Amino acid sequence: MKLRSLVLLIAGVVLGMKLAAKLREDDPYVVHGPQRQRGDQRNPSLRLVSGQVQRLTDAATGKSLDAIRRVRSEIRDRLGEDDAAAWN
Repeated sequence: MKLRSLVLLIAGVVLGMKLAAKLREDDPYVVHGPQRQRGDQRNPSLRLVSGQVQRLTDAATGKSLDAIRRVRSEIRDRLGEDDAAAWN
C-alpha cells in the first residue's frame, strides 16, 4: 500500500512538472513586433526633460516625507512621551 502511494505521488509530481513546462512555453502563433527602445536614449532633448522630471519628483518625494515626519512628531507630542514607543 505504501509503495503504491509513493509511486502515485512521484507520478503526480512528474506529471505536474511536465504540465508546468508545457504551459510556460511560448505560443508559436503569437507574433512579437520590434521592441520599443527608450526614448531618452535616442533624443537628447527628451533626455534633458526626463532628467529634470526626475529631479522634480525626487524633490517632491523628499518634501512629502518631511511633511509626514513633521506631522508624526506633532502627533507624538500631542499624545505625550508615553506612547512614543508605538511609533518606532
